[in-house]
Amino acid sequence: MRPLYHFLDPLWRRFPFPAGHTFEATAFQDATVLRMARTYRGRELLPVYCYAVGDTLVDSGISSVGDEVIAAARHAKVARVVLTHHHEDHSGNAARLASLGAEVLATAPGVRLVAHDLPRRFYQHVLWGEADPVEAREVPPEVPLGRLTARVVPASGHAVDQLALLVPERGWLLSGDAFAAERVKVFRGDEDFYASCATLERFLTLDFDALLCAHRPRFTGGKEAIRVKLAWLRELEGRVKASRARGRSVRRIVRELGIEPSSSFYTITFGDVTTANLVRSILDGPKRRVEVVRALGSSI
Repeated sequence: MRPLYHFLDPLWRRFPFPAGHTFEATAFQDATVLRMARTYRGRELLPVYCYAVGDTLVDSGISSVGDEVIAAARHAKVARVVLTHHHEDHSGNAARLASLGAEVLATAPGVRLVAHDLPRRFYQHVLWGEADPVEAREVPPEVPLGRLTARVVPASGHAVDQLALLVPERGWLLSGDAFAAERVKVFRGDEDFYASCATLERFLTLDFDALLCAHRPRFTGGKEAIRVKLAWLRELEGRVKASRARGRSVRRIVRELGIEPSSSFYTITFGDVTTANLVRSILDGPKRRVEVVRALGSSI
């Protein structure tokens, strides 16, 4: 059965969301950091970062700030775009950049996902906007970043197709959404807790200091931030499992954790981004989105 948002998605695409936006480009060593966000009544909703290094753009930003991203990409003479994963705040301008001649690279499942016009939930339209389908090519093990070279690192968990890029010459890790924050309090319904922990453990075997995250970069101390997040997730895992062993329900466990954001957060995401989903992922694993399962079939 198709979920309700599949039917509502065409309506939301036509809705004129009353949003402005912010955009700025700053330098960090060899990289140009592109920071953008939609705004409502002058307040930023959720900032998004992408990174131009040499002739490569890592992630493509949100389509509602597309003109500024395209201008920055032209200035940097971007020849390729590496998508850390298919979510619209990362792939939002990939199709426009491809139409201008840029090569788009993604993991094997990412190639299949960005080729589809996936339906989106209300909050995804509000925060980020559309991401048109784009033809991508599977990313090779190493990617040139101008004079530098990045090594592809598997990074599933937040998304099944996620990758990270390690730049040994600079001690950078471009991590997509594998980090997000030291003490995450919510998960999307389809996030995989144990794959996320395995990704963080993999990161800790790498040599880096700058964590170039897509939402909350840590330009110094990035590896320590990963260590803190992993310890936090393991603490939550222990508390959740102990509560379940005492017969607690998911709702009761959420109350006992005491970390759930305000109810407005639940409301705007229609329950897709919640502490309860974090608890369920620990206990039962992720709940895959119908459209992702259909796009990937048996390969998921």
